[in-house]
Amino acid sequence: MERCGHCARSFVDQQALQQHIRASPAHTTSFRCVPCNRSYKSQADLEKHIRASPAHAKSFRCELCNRSYKSQADLEKHIRDSPAHAKSFRCELCNRSYKSQADLESHIRDSPAHAESFYCTLCRRTFKNKDGLDQHIKFSTIHNAPPPVTPLDRFFQSFRGFEYNTKSSPSKIFAQLSKRNGWKRDDENHKSAWKRYQSALQEEVAVWFGSENDLSSWHSLCRAIEIEPLPTTCAQGVKVVRGVYVNIVDLLEWARKGREGLGVRKFSSLKDLRAYTKKTRKIFSGDPSMERGGKNNVVLRHLLRFIFR
Repeated sequence: MERCGHCARSFVDQQALQQHIRASPAHTTSFRCVPCNRSYKSQADLEKHIRASPAHAKSFRCELCNRSYKSQADLEKHIRDSPAHAKSFRCELCNRSYKSQADLESHIRDSPAHAESFYCTLCRRTFKNKDGLDQHIKFSTIHNAPPPVTPLDRFFQSFRGFEYNTKSSPSKIFAQLSKRNGWKRDDENHKSAWKRYQSALQEEVAVWFGSENDLSSWHSLCRAIEIEPLPTTCAQGVKVVRGVYVNIVDLLEWARKGREGLGVRKFSSLKDLRAYTKKTRKIFSGDPSMERGGKNNVVLRHLLRFIFR
């Protein structure tokens, strides 16, 4: 018996084995295309496949687009004509791109975003020129140092010999004054002092938070209640503080302490604010339509209208 080493089949003689090897497809020499995993009967057939198959065509790849082209010329045409490959001139500030250096320079020259600006570090406002910044600093109440003696100080100092901490809450100082003078709430002296105290509170608001509809007044209020970013118009000022509940005496205490540190406590509802005001006796009963700075005090009128309604 003759055995085929490839198939493990046996044949009666050598002649039968050779016939099997010649005739069996399993023993036919094949020429394999590795990339395609296909086999061919001859080298000529394999070469023809490689030459004709699109899978074996030489390609020219664009690294940016990840697209392939049949020729170098096609690739170069793509790079030349495609907008994705056009040379661009980028504005680092705006993150916008332009077709030419001239277009970029025109953008930088004409865009308001590139105009020279003058920045107020205290108010975080920007002005187009130095004159505008200087005028802002000159007339804005936030840039004016408070008077050495404020309306509240004048009131408390009108009581000879009374000493107090200027950075204490005005309500606490008034309570100390009442105790020192032995006043009861129904006393005429207490009623008179209370009326003068409330008038002084109202004037004090104008000192620290302005008396006109000026943007710096809204900035002072927003800093006190920690609203960021600061509004850029008075209308925005009205909008951002709408529905914010704060105690006006707390605002004055924050201002008299130097307008630094943590902002004023805010309340989630008018009910919570009223409970806090009653408990602490931090009462502000001024009428914004009254004289002594109330008539034009837009910030104060807004607080009383939307916070104490």
